[in-house]
Amino acid sequence: MQDYDSKGERATRDIVSRAIYGEMRAGRTTPHGGVYISMGHLGAERVRREFKGMVERCADCGFDLAGGLVEVVPTAHYMMGGVVFRADCATDLAGLFVAGEDSGGVHGANRLGGNGVANSTVFGGIAGDVMPGWVRRRGRLHEPDEAAVEQAMQRARAPLGKPRGDLNAIRERLYDVMWDDVGIVRDAAGLARAEGALEELEARLDSTGVEGGSLAFNLTWHDWLNLKNLLLVSKAIRASAAAREDSRGAHYRSDFPEVRDLDRSRYTCVNWREERFEVSTRPVEFARVRPGETLLKEPAAA
Repeated sequence: MQDYDSKGERATRDIVSRAIYGEMRAGRTTPHGGVYISMGHLGAERVRREFKGMVERCADCGFDLAGGLVEVVPTAHYMMGGVVFRADCATDLAGLFVAGEDSGGVHGANRLGGNGVANSTVFGGIAGDVMPGWVRRRGRLHEPDEAAVEQAMQRARAPLGKPRGDLNAIRERLYDVMWDDVGIVRDAAGLARAEGALEELEARLDSTGVEGGSLAFNLTWHDWLNLKNLLLVSKAIRASAAAREDSRGAHYRSDFPEVRDLDRSRYTCVNWREERFEVSTRPVEFARVRPGETLLKEPAAA
């Protein structure tokens, strides 16, 4: 890590991830294609005491985190984007409230470790407090739009009765496309390849059916629906990455590596309208602290 950042392994997770990715692409990997993490220099007993859960999880997989070497690779495990929402967790869609990983903008461009739990706890509590009042103010609920319900049912039932296919192969191909071309390091060529690949995968999925007997406990049908949603989210991520020609936090463009104009930062919004994405930006409102400032009264100890 010292080759990539003076903070070493204490650099932000986007830098650490790109460093690991760089080592992997250069062929300097472990037997299974990753890199090693070592914590033994901290003292095995201290590691067992302060990282008890991770030590136990690694031990379950046959690794000794406290005193040995553990093979690691970067992985996507949290969405820092999400639905645009207000301080009371309400959104532009009346009746939709968001909290936790669905709430966009909470973590800026680079989430700090541990803040995911705080996010869900804080905004989950706010949403729970706000929603009863919203229901009371509504008085009565609207009658459902039967045409919209019927259209939704038709979309959900689309794979029933079509020839069966290999959903797992489509899912694995989707993982490869997003890792290779929309992953840790992005550029225009890769994002363009991904656009075509995602369209092809969606066409494959739309022509793939599931057994359509009973819908109750039909896990293959659930897999199809989930994969349809995964493709939509993947296309949204790709569209926003292609539109943003700079780098910021976890979004890194090798063809646009500069972090531009922090004082006038903007965030990206993606809307799905009339079967296509509309991408726009909105200014970040620095209500408490601006880039380069700190809320600490005394400099943090080294």
